[in-house]
Amino acid sequence: MDMGILIPLAPFIMVLGIVWVSLHYKHLNKSVGTITTDQAMELTQMSKIADILDQRVAVLERILDDEIPNWRET
Repeated sequence: MDMGILIPLAPFIMVLGIVWVSLHYKHLNKSVGTITTDQAMELTQMSKIADILDQRVAVLERILDDEIPNWRET
């Protein structure tokens, strides 16, 4: 193949490669920040479970406060 044709084409190919790589990584960064509806539902469910567990811990701490007043210090 004739090198005379490849030398002028090299800058155009490099520019296209740079544009393609930058657009590719821009798309990847956008897709990383989004969550699907299934993930949102699972997150909501886990948040509800965490709230229930927090309430249970609060009740257990009140029981311990009544039964053993200095339990936090030991």
